[in-house]
Amino acid sequence: MAAIKVGKEFLEILKNAYSERFGASPASLIKRLNQVYKDELEDEDSDLISSRTIRNFFNSSEPPNMLEKNLNYLCFVLLDYKSYQEALKQLVQNVEDDVEIDDIEKDFFKPYWEHLERKCSTMRVLDMSEPVKLNSIYVDLNCFKDIPGRKQQALQNLIRDLSADNPENLKRLPFPDKENQILGLEAVKSYPKLMILGKPGAGKTTFLKYLATNSNLLEESIEKIIPVFIPLREFSEHENLHNLIDAVVYEFTQSIPNYESQIKLFLEKGKCLILLDGLDEVLNHDRIYQKIEELINSYPTNRFIITCRTGASDYIFKHFTEVEAVDFDLEQVEKFARNWFNYRGEGKVSEEFLNKLQGNQQVKELATNPLLLTILCWTFEDSYDFTRSRYGLYADAVDSLLRRWDASRRIERKSNLKLSRQRKIAMFSQIAYNGLNHNPPKLLWQKWELEQKLIDFIESISFEIDTYDVLREIEANYGLLIQKAKRIYSFSHLTFQEYFAAEYIVENREVVSLNKFVEQNLMKRQWREVFILITERLNQTKVDEFIKLIFKRTNEMIKDSQPLQDMLKWLNKMTVSAGVKSSSWRALYLALDLDTDLYINNEIEIDRLPFINLAKEMREFNRKRNKITPPTDRANLILYIASVSTLPALYAEKNFNIQSSNVQVPSEFTKERLKVNQQSNAREKLDLVIDQVQKINTLKNDIQLEKDLKQLRKTIPDNSSRQSWEIWAEELRKIMREHLDIGYKTDFEDIDVKALENYIYANFLFLECIHTENYSSKKLCEELFDNLLLPSNEIAPHLLHC
Repeated sequence: MAAIKVGKEFLEILKNAYSERFGASPASLIKRLNQVYKDELEDEDSDLISSRTIRNFFNSSEPPNMLEKNLNYLCFVLLDYKSYQEALKQLVQNVEDDVEIDDIEKDFFKPYWEHLERKCSTMRVLDMSEPVKLNSIYVDLNCFKDIPGRKQQALQNLIRDLSADNPENLKRLPFPDKENQILGLEAVKSYPKLMILGKPGAGKTTFLKYLATNSNLLEESIEKIIPVFIPLREFSEHENLHNLIDAVVYEFTQSIPNYESQIKLFLEKGKCLILLDGLDEVLNHDRIYQKIEELINSYPTNRFIITCRTGASDYIFKHFTEVEAVDFDLEQVEKFARNWFNYRGEGKVSEEFLNKLQGNQQVKELATNPLLLTILCWTFEDSYDFTRSRYGLYADAVDSLLRRWDASRRIERKSNLKLSRQRKIAMFSQIAYNGLNHNPPKLLWQKWELEQKLIDFIESISFEIDTYDVLREIEANYGLLIQKAKRIYSFSHLTFQEYFAAEYIVENREVVSLNKFVEQNLMKRQWREVFILITERLNQTKVDEFIKLIFKRTNEMIKDSQPLQDMLKWLNKMTVSAGVKSSSWRALYLALDLDTDLYINNEIEIDRLPFINLAKEMREFNRKRNKITPPTDRANLILYIASVSTLPALYAEKNFNIQSSNVQVPSEFTKERLKVNQQSNAREKLDLVIDQVQKINTLKNDIQLEKDLKQLRKTIPDNSSRQSWEIWAEELRKIMREHLDIGYKTDFEDIDVKALENYIYANFLFLECIHTENYSSKKLCEELFDNLLLPSNEIAPHLLHC
């Protein structure tokens, strides 16, 4: 039986009785104890309680510890109560402070802290083979002070927040405004009664467990306090716990038996932090509401925190402040990832994880949900990748929210939506597709619009149900559709809308043919991720057809554009003559061209980054299939001349006010690829060109080219005006045109620029599609790849027929 810490006042009562009845004589008290409990003595010469124990107990200046069975003996002989607990209960009304809060730091309380550590110090999700230490991976929780789903906002304002200047370019759902946030720990310190709402997997339970094992973090603003963690589902299923007061007592008596009276004293003094987790996880809500209210009303001076999924309950607990858990921001995602991989002994892997995450905006969205981020980190340990099979990754995320997260914790939720998992996916898919197919794309729905969508779907399967209840249930149970503002809904992540839209297209090809889909939507940016997911979802026959359709449509859209066809002919001619005929070299020259005036006037207003990314990805594709085309002498010569042609712009960047000039400074990609910077010496660069010319004996007019370049070398401006540099650069371009058939400086009209941007976008999308984990024919993909960036008359005809 455990030793019990006796409070000061109760000790005084025992001392007074000891003095009055036995004259404070240990021998007299022991004699009476032996007479009353003679049947419990081991032998005639032994004492029930030793003289030393009696002296130490009654002579102690501080409240002592005593075995509970010995306290029972003393209370019967001294106070006429059968047990210590009965005496305490009867006398407690006259005792103001029987148990000190300092007791929680003494050895007596150690079993409870150990119990709390076992219960709350680890976390485990889904199929993980072992739990992980919570403190090792924990990242602070942030909360909305004003819950977005209850704030009245104009739909137009939300649409403006989600849309870029170009209506075809949709921003991913932005990270929440920091001004409306409060740190979770600060919320606990500020509000004695706190309700934390949140989507599935938002980290609510993790936060309460962290508080339970780290309550010392609250001590700066709150007196010492005893945390009590109670999962409400476990309480509701426990046959012997009839109210939450019993549940609180039970938490202590599991580790410190017969401690009921003491913990009730703690409750009466308001020294407990009651953590009630998972209000949404219980079936009989009315009963639980009643039990919570009983606990609060019985011991109102304690601190209380309740967690619940957003939308799962309309019940309002009086005097409670409600906040909502916020998705992780990028800083929190990075911190969690580093914590996770450091804990797993793979600290270096965290950087690889974060680099891959940075390059995938859709997966980055999912990573803002703590549950899904945990799954991403966990699965990344196996393959060190999550970019190859996005469809599988998103399907796992959806399945986790629809089914596995609750199933892994044996949670059965009350549901009015009697639909199979596949029917639920079909319902979400129809809403998602219709939204993206809307003009303009629809990412937000008024409540009445969404209810009508649900009615349409449910009526199609002859199923009667209250759509209001369905909408609330979907929000509370799955976290896939949420309220962005009062009566305004969206998918919780745009990634989910894209995933479900892809599901709709694949499963309804009789309604939405692949040919029609590609023709109508290839250039519409809101479908980009959907194209990639469809590629991963289709079987081999259909996916081959699909990627050929993308290739065909990409080339059809510029077939009648003579300026772009001329540009592609020039690219092809230049790579062929340089002995580097390949699609990746065409991509490289095109990317450099925009900075160096090889063909296109570099003063046109166009985003150069897609061209650079395409060149990089095409080279990477060739590297993986071991088909890198090494540079020839002529190819190097062209690159050297291009590097010289960048020097006027670099000189102007260094010496003149670029912002007030029309000089287009080369991109970092061009600077790195051509090995140039502001300190590059024009004469040294030209010497490299001349040396390269001398190495090439097959060049037509190579002797004259060498002479012209040497003459040009003599005229390099030295600290002259920008105009002098521009004149010199034009002379270089003239030599390039005359001797190497490059350097035309073509000006594109606005319509040509737009067509070129779309063409590069479609080529990059094609590359992304074939680069994923799919069932397409390797031979077909490589053949299509080798025909990228060719003029229409140079493309193999069978590749343009589907």
